[in-house]
Amino acid sequence: MLVFSSQAEAFRVTVLMADEGAAFQEFAQTFTSEAQKNNLSTQVSQGIPSLIDTDLIVAVGIKSAVIASNSHLPVLCVLISKVGFEKLLRELPSDRNKDNISAIYFDQPVKRQIAMITAVLPEAKKIGLLFSASLDMPKYRKAIADKKLGLREQKLESSDSLYRDLESVLENSDVLLSIPDAEVYNSLSMRNILLATYRSKIPLVGFSSGYVKAGALCAVFSTPNQIALQTVQLTKQFEATGKLPVAQFPREFEVLINQQVANSLGIRVRENTVLIQEIKAAANTKEGAE
Repeated sequence: MLVFSSQAEAFRVTVLMADEGAAFQEFAQTFTSEAQKNNLSTQVSQGIPSLIDTDLIVAVGIKSAVIASNSHLPVLCVLISKVGFEKLLRELPSDRNKDNISAIYFDQPVKRQIAMITAVLPEAKKIGLLFSASLDMPKYRKAIADKKLGLREQKLESSDSLYRDLESVLENSDVLLSIPDAEVYNSLSMRNILLATYRSKIPLVGFSSGYVKAGALCAVFSTPNQIALQTVQLTKQFEATGKLPVAQFPREFEVLINQQVANSLGIRVRENTVLIQEIKAAANTKEGAE
């Protein structure tokens, strides 16, 4: 018998934590605190054995999502990329009900990413994108064209051609937009990508606060706390309807600027609150859409 954090009659949620990174811990703390305020009974687990005694699994991170997807219980995946979640769906067992597994991605909708660029770099006319086969390019092409901007795109031929492909993109771009594409942007390549953009005096727009701290000009991202609050809302929705919502992007987001990089590039950046308001107005992105 499991002991939950509130009365037995409450809707039961298991937060599955196969990894223990700082972002995952921050999410779990905020989620369990807010869940209790909303009469949701929560437990945090690192494995699968007790999941039969839960109404919903909140799977934190890709490793947890893979574990939870092997059960037949409803699963809401969080802190997972859109690409990672779509790959997970493709690899589900044939007898797994896809209607009872959904997600809140950690990456941002395309329109929001482009709106970030136009808000921070209004002079930029051509956006550079280096991508692997996993990137959904049509959505980027449309969002960039809708803003009447140019696009310099380059598909990564191989890991050996990364820096040659990168140089080709930088030669014809005003800004480089990084995306959650592990074939291109990973711990092994990131330092050299930052050095290349710095030498070329081409600002790099990141997709996480870590990238900004490492040397990207700016990033639009959602914090684990923001995603946790959204997760509580969707959990309550599932409790009421019995249906998981469509997989979706984070509703709330933050903007982070590396002022030192901005100064070195001669870029004057406005206040964060102004940028966020402008991005929201420009993106006008509906929940779950791009």
